Amino acid sequence: MADNILGPIDYLAVEFPGGQITGEGFALVMDLVTSGTVRVLDLEFVLKAEDGTVSKVALSDLEHAGDVDVTVWDGAASGLLDADDIAEVAAAVEPGSLAGILVYENTWAVQVMTALDQSRARLIGWDRIGADVLMAALDETSPA
Repeated sequence: MADNILGPIDYLAVEFPGGQITGEGFALVMDLVTSGTVRVLDLEFVLKAEDGTVSKVALSDLEHAGDVDVTVWDGAASGLLDADDIAEVAAAVEPGSLAGILVYENTWAVQVMTALDQSRARLIGWDRIGADVLMAALDETSPA
């Protein structure tokens, strides 16, 4: 595989009301990383205090009930996630809550992208279909 070919890059922003994290999601992300399905590029957490102030939370300071050592992603910083992105996520979070922001590469697609590159094919479109759009389309096609 060519080193200069990347899979599609996506992000997730998740709010944890009251700052309560079970840790189940960390185990699932770790499984995806271990299987080579995704690569974590950025992982940041921010806390929005009751007074609205926002502060970053170090991975080593996260309290969760899971058994995954989240500090394995300490230093995961691609430069894609910037202060404006963090501010946008923080604005959507309720006071007293924690938000996690995960930027990841879909490494499963690298082999396909490499094959396309080697065959001189051109990728001419790519987009994400949101779950709400998909559900609406499925609802329209469901028998009444």
